[in-house]
Amino acid sequence: MVPTQPSADLELVAERSFAANVDRVWELCTTKRGLERWWSPETLRTTVTRWEGRLGGEVSMALRYLPAMLGPKGESEYLAAGIPITLRLHGRVVEWERHRRVAFELTLTLDRAGAGITNVTRLEFEPLGPGTLVRLVVTGKSEPHLVTLGKTNLEGQLDRLGRCLDESPAST
Repeated sequence: MVPTQPSADLELVAERSFAANVDRVWELCTTKRGLERWWSPETLRTTVTRWEGRLGGEVSMALRYLPAMLGPKGESEYLAAGIPITLRLHGRVVEWERHRRVAFELTLTLDRAGAGITNVTRLEFEPLGPGTLVRLVVTGKSEPHLVTLGKTNLEGQLDRLGRCLDESPAST
């Protein structure tokens, strides 16, 4: 299924080779527990609140700042000032080809009034002998949030995915 996103004028791409086989990589990228382990930066905790791992399936995640990141002000002062401490992503699976690719059309909301930021995040998997090449592609409108985080965020996601793959297979 082709993503239905209107006019994507920004494309960010990062890729990495991993020693893990495509089965392990696929599992970390297409399960609730796997996504929660590597999706967001270390300053946030990802909670997958809805996961339908199939074409057209619903996806919802909450990315919440860890208490240590809020510092002495704490949660109540941030909320009183209208500063979000939880970022929400909601959307659907728009591509699903087992061990080949998965894509999510997700809208990021910042717990404030106004339109969200919608993009498509695609993970492509290519077996390389016993390992796997993963290509992470984000397409969307050229919006300041995406431009600022840019490729650095995607590379960070692949770094975290790699650390999860380096751990014992039994811990996934």
